[in-house]
Amino acid sequence: MSDATNGKIQTLLERAARQSDSATPGSSSIAKATRPFSTAEEAEKAFPLLRNRLFHIGHWNDYSEISSFALFDNNGKLQQDKLAAVGDFIKVKLPGSGKDDWIKIVEINESPNEIILTVQPSHDPTDEKDKQATSHFFTRGSTNNFCLQRAAAKINFYVIGLNEQTNTEETSGILESARNLATANLGYFLGIQKTQWETFCRNFLEFEEGEKVKE
Repeated sequence: MSDATNGKIQTLLERAARQSDSATPGSSSIAKATRPFSTAEEAEKAFPLLRNRLFHIGHWNDYSEISSFALFDNNGKLQQDKLAAVGDFIKVKLPGSGKDDWIKIVEINESPNEIILTVQPSHDPTDEKDKQATSHFFTRGSTNNFCLQRAAAKINFYVIGLNEQTNTEETSGILESARNLATANLGYFLGIQKTQWETFCRNFLEFEEGEKVKE
């Protein structure tokens, strides 16, 4: 993990804003939630708990109202209780989309006040026959960035999508290309509509008083 992250979330937000105003192919999306605390000290104490949540992807289902998530290692083996690492895969199941979508963790950046987990569409690691096809409705050039940020007495959580382009060529066939086009045109990105990502962000930042960080 890199520890040179301070300010990188702001850079991602600026890139997303520029991309949304650009006429070039690919779009961006931003979902955000903020949790205020009484003091900066309280926010500092809560940050490790939320960091732990970010890396326990096998438990993201607790914060999602539609999609489900499952973590797999680079050998395609289910690892629900494993802490996420670069090279791991995430299976995203969106009801009604016709198939599972796969993303891969390609980068993790961390500093005392910012954490960024970056994923890209990928092949299905459980499919031994086809490692070239992108098993997702967006191309491998798109990314989703899960960003946890502590700023004084508040904590922000962002899901920032960049370079979102419909995958109609990196697929295993015509039927999947048609499915990807239909799914993307419904406004979905990496398994959840933007409104659902916003719900995910809000739920992610909620926890009961006295809740402890998982070891």
